[in-house]
Amino acid sequence: MNPRKADERRDHRKRPVRAVVRLDAAALWKRLALLNRSQSWLAREVGISPGYLSMLINAGRAPSGRIREQMQKALGVDDFNDLFGVEE
Repeated sequence: MNPRKADERRDHRKRPVRAVVRLDAAALWKRLALLNRSQSWLAREVGISPGYLSMLINAGRAPSGRIREQMQKALGVDDFNDLFGVEE
């Protein structure tokens, strides 16, 4: 097999890089403290389990658009960048 052809096939299969939204844990804790609220409270407000919220905080999962919107609403955050960051 021609090595060049194999390389071309591999390059063809590469997927484009997707941006991933991550929760800024420090900003979240600061906001919860300011509101005198708990992680459990936020999970209830957003409609997710405390365990799933923990995964979001520890960057084990990326929050969906719906969850991001619900978190911003519950915490009274207008600017997306105050609570989330984008990784490439």
